Amino acid sequence: MATLEEVDVLIIGAGPAGLMAAAWMATTGVKTIIVDQKPCRTLTGHADGLESRTLEILASFGLAEVVSSEANPTIEVCLWDVSPAGGIERRIVRTNCNPGISKYDECTLGQARIEEHLLGHLQQYENIRIMWSTNPLLVEDRSTPTHLHPSSYPIQVILETTAQQANESVLAKEAAFRTLVKAKYLLGCDGAHSWVRKHSHLSFEGDQTDEHWGVIDSVPITNFPDIRKRCVIKSGAGNLMIIPRERKLVRVYIQLTPAAATSFKKSHHIDTLLSVAQKILWPYSFHISHIHWSTIYSVGRRLCRTFSKHNRVFLAGDAIHTHSPKAGQGMNVSLQDAYNLGWKLASVIQGVMDSRILETYQEERFPVAERLLAFDKRICGSICRAMGMSRKSQSSSYQQELETALTEENSSASGLTVRYEDNLLITTVENSDLTSTSHSLPISKQRLAKNIIVGARFPNHQVISQSDARPCQLQEQLVSSGQWYLIIFAGNIAEEGPNIRLQQLVASLGSPDRFVQKLIRNASERLVASVAVYLVHSAPRNSVELVDLPELFTPFNYATGYDYTRVFADSKSHRGSGGDAYESYGITPEGCLVLVRPDQHTAFIGGLTDIDSVDCFFARFVLV
Repeated sequence: MATLEEVDVLIIGAGPAGLMAAAWMATTGVKTIIVDQKPCRTLTGHADGLESRTLEILASFGLAEVVSSEANPTIEVCLWDVSPAGGIERRIVRTNCNPGISKYDECTLGQARIEEHLLGHLQQYENIRIMWSTNPLLVEDRSTPTHLHPSSYPIQVILETTAQQANESVLAKEAAFRTLVKAKYLLGCDGAHSWVRKHSHLSFEGDQTDEHWGVIDSVPITNFPDIRKRCVIKSGAGNLMIIPRERKLVRVYIQLTPAAATSFKKSHHIDTLLSVAQKILWPYSFHISHIHWSTIYSVGRRLCRTFSKHNRVFLAGDAIHTHSPKAGQGMNVSLQDAYNLGWKLASVIQGVMDSRILETYQEERFPVAERLLAFDKRICGSICRAMGMSRKSQSSSYQQELETALTEENSSASGLTVRYEDNLLITTVENSDLTSTSHSLPISKQRLAKNIIVGARFPNHQVISQSDARPCQLQEQLVSSGQWYLIIFAGNIAEEGPNIRLQQLVASLGSPDRFVQKLIRNASERLVASVAVYLVHSAPRNSVELVDLPELFTPFNYATGYDYTRVFADSKSHRGSGGDAYESYGITPEGCLVLVRPDQHTAFIGGLTDIDSVDCFFARFVLV
């Protein structure tokens, strides 16, 4: 007889995507069960690359600093090619990031540690339960294309959990326990062989290639000079990639012939992979002190073109897209998928937003998945290109392809410059083709902040806390709580004109009939779908008194007193850094207001008098 559980969300798969989705559920108070067939988290192997945008996302949950402290920064990338004298020689050394786009640079840390930190975060919350050694057996999906109330439980899944018990002979035996879970929503974060995708009858398009690669995580003993740099190595004996890892670990991807791949699959003997790597790296020596993990894989590119079923069952991560690990995008895009979905799902479950917002998950993330597979195909083609061309043209071609791939990898492919097109949650920009959208949304005035792109993630710059002169990263004030952020760039408020405009804005925002005013007041009861207002001014900091500013920017709570974290100056710190946020953001002298979603993507840019547009925007999907 199965025990019965009722939850808001059932997540199948406790990998990066599942744990990121659970992080949103934990923060927003959504009752959730996560299940995984493994007895515990990942211990070795799998993904290891962390892009800048992923670290920004982890920072929004308070995890980036501890992750960065463990990770290995991949600052340089090298291209090695065939040497005329035999063996290989270094051809190119260049930076592995685009400095200045993000506070964080690309780094590497094993998936096991990322999962460990996310699990530690989840342990703080009583509304999250994790069930290991658990498999879904049967699912009944009563959702239909017609509207169902968000509080209904159309999903029923039978879970079977195995546990070790001691029998009379003191030998361990397996016992199985079954649980019937009734859920409002089901998330399939269960990888390329997704059970959820299969039982939802969603197709997975694509196929396997004829590329075979071996992978070794080890502590190498070698005289290869760039072993602690990211490397792409092309030799007469084949191709190889080096990814330096934490704690002296190094990951090596080794291109294998079909014969070598077959040999390793039969014996799983590390010497099969090691001998190929040694031939590629000759004349340098390469031996292994400690093997952490090894495997072999064939490159497969597949895409599920339907991310949800009736907006009740959703897929994320490898359940909807698979590709090679060469660009280090798998874990990153999986985390970013779940980050996009999680706050939307929580907002609907909490009854504060219309369920139509869930349609934007596929609208926003499907183009990202398509670009990811296309990018993976290009980078694999570059690495595995045949060696038939001349050495001179070969070197020129490799260099050009590498530069192009790295530029794309560290911008759009990394998530830093991903821009979501206008939809229910992203406004149309003025002067754009208004016929391209079916929504009558307010129009954003991109010209007021030319470097804060509507639909893209809100960029980071340093500002100074008005209250205590502390340097602050503005993006890091936008924590993942389910709250929206209205950032007011009011200009030099020590001058009469900007100060009058600010007072008029505050008066307009304070009207009790304002839709956005209701959302500002809601923050005292719940954060999900509420609005926090921040002020960033460009006046000399010492010319402004915090206590003279309107209460809107210093909200009061009888338990905690005044909030001193809402007002910032675009001034240099006492160490001389900063003071260029307005210039970097491209803010015009008239100022502007910027509305940022809970996932840090910019939804609307308007003038200081455009509060009607903010009201209109929220009124379409927020339930007050």
